[in-house]
Amino acid sequence: MRGINEIVLDYVKKYSDEEKEFCPECLERGNETAMFRPKGDKITYDNGVKHVHKGVKKAAFCPVCGYSTLDGGTKPVTKDELEQRTAQIATENSLKNGALGYLTATSIFAKDITNCTFDNFKHDNADRLQVARYVAKGAIHLSKGDNTHMILQGHTGAGKTHLAFATIQDIFSRTNYRIKYQKRQRGTNELVDAYRNIEIVFCSWPLLMKQIKDGFNDDQIKKATDRTVSALQTADIAVIDDLGAERDTEFNFEQIDNLMQIREDLPLIVTTNESFKELTEKYDERTVSRIQAHSALIKFDDVADYR
Repeated sequence: MRGINEIVLDYVKKYSDEEKEFCPECLERGNETAMFRPKGDKITYDNGVKHVHKGVKKAAFCPVCGYSTLDGGTKPVTKDELEQRTAQIATENSLKNGALGYLTATSIFAKDITNCTFDNFKHDNADRLQVARYVAKGAIHLSKGDNTHMILQGHTGAGKTHLAFATIQDIFSRTNYRIKYQKRQRGTNELVDAYRNIEIVFCSWPLLMKQIKDGFNDDQIKKATDRTVSALQTADIAVIDDLGAERDTEFNFEQIDNLMQIREDLPLIVTTNESFKELTEKYDERTVSRIQAHSALIKFDDVADYR
């Protein structure tokens, strides 16, 4: 007697790709598994008269994971649907890889914070929970494309950097790593919706200032810092971490002033230990005013150091 695997193999060989049905459960895991749908007799009764219907397709099941359409299971995926889903997955992966690649290639981190999320932020008291909620609301606005300047202000160790990067993670999740824009259709002047990967840059400001100066004598460092400076000006969302912690020099002041002229009306996240008064004394009123434009200020004054 033939085993079920031999029967399924014969079934898969017999039917063309157009007739095959694919398991939706396996597809979610990245596997294209053809389902087996046996045929048999179906018996119905009409006013007591028995009718035998030959060769009726029965419930389909997957020989790999055991998924079945019996009891109202999700219908199998057709060949056309499989091709559409495969193309969709490829596009989603391309957008995700593009977004993560841009972040990695343009950002400057003072330490590894890539595992920081809202879920693993320590909110073991009311103050920490409150600031996390405020930042999460800011992430929602930024993911919708609002020109928000979210300023996380407070003492060292309060978790500002953690929540700034958690915001990036949340925006990636909410936008599926993409942003909608309009492009002109080929051959016409008609504008149509299109998608590209979202561009976000994260920059430790004191480290950037140091690397810009180091780049005067090192072409490799200069190339990397030029890429970061350009991204800070053009990215969909820019994150400036630890603003005000750099040395007080005219050169550093010019860098932040030039950047704020460009990003005044663009989405921005800033973390700083300094008050607005201290920032004004360090830079000038015009620069700080641009930082405050469209701002949502979140103060960490009452949040305990958790390091």
